[in-house]
Amino acid sequence: MAPRFVYRVLALFVSVLPLRIRRELWLFLARLGRKRWRGESTAQRIPGGMYVKGGGRTHPTEGQAMRFIGARTSLPVPVVVDNFTLEGTTWLVMSRLPGYNLADSYLEITPEIEQRLSSQLSRILAPLRAIPPPGPTVCGFDGGPIYCERMAFGSPPLGPFDSVETFHRFLLDRTDGLNVPDGEAARVQDTIKRAHSRPHQIRLTHNDLGPHNVLVDDDWNITGIIDWEACAWMPEYWELAKGTFLPQYRKGRWNRIMTSVFPEYAVELEAERYIVNYRDRYT
Repeated sequence: MAPRFVYRVLALFVSVLPLRIRRELWLFLARLGRKRWRGESTAQRIPGGMYVKGGGRTHPTEGQAMRFIGARTSLPVPVVVDNFTLEGTTWLVMSRLPGYNLADSYLEITPEIEQRLSSQLSRILAPLRAIPPPGPTVCGFDGGPIYCERMAFGSPPLGPFDSVETFHRFLLDRTDGLNVPDGEAARVQDTIKRAHSRPHQIRLTHNDLGPHNVLVDDDWNITGIIDWEACAWMPEYWELAKGTFLPQYRKGRWNRIMTSVFPEYAVELEAERYIVNYRDRYT
């Protein structure tokens, strides 16, 4: 992998080329990459210490978000080498970050490593959360709809919402009622009411922060945060709620890491669990 400035220089050079030539260049390198490293589900490793993403699952705002964050913080995000849309397909080329996927060594995480990771995440995310939002709207990075599996798995992007209150109403309206066990209704309703009535600031949110999107080195130092396609302006507790949404992360190591990073949102997380667990279905 080359120094970051090399990828920035390459980005300037590539930007003057016609879009079709750029597309053919990345397609050619992707073919070489598949022969050497095999194909990958969403991003293909290519020569030169880079990855290329292209196709229906590549969101136009992912490259925009990484450029924005890279210019304003020291977060370990990839350098965007190229990002364009041609004939309805978005292409994203970015630098490869050092380290390996935390999910690959998830079962090796000890309590001591949990503390190390939570401390690093707190420090890494602080500058991201300090970026002033463009307004009170809950929305995607570019002000448009939000890509979020928690909100509606498999559905088109949803929103934007003009306020946090509107967003909270949406979360409840998207369920066909809550199928709460007998004797728990009052507690569940009280928890949701308390959580949704608390004032929440808008924060820039990764919106899919799990071990599958965190890179670490052999000493458990975080070396990268990847896959910013769902990046959005969300209520301040949402990084915790979405980061522990998947069933495998609602308990155990990652849940403890995330709740250690965001201990102040225990009520919001409890309310989210009620909504997710007791919903009849999404309408």
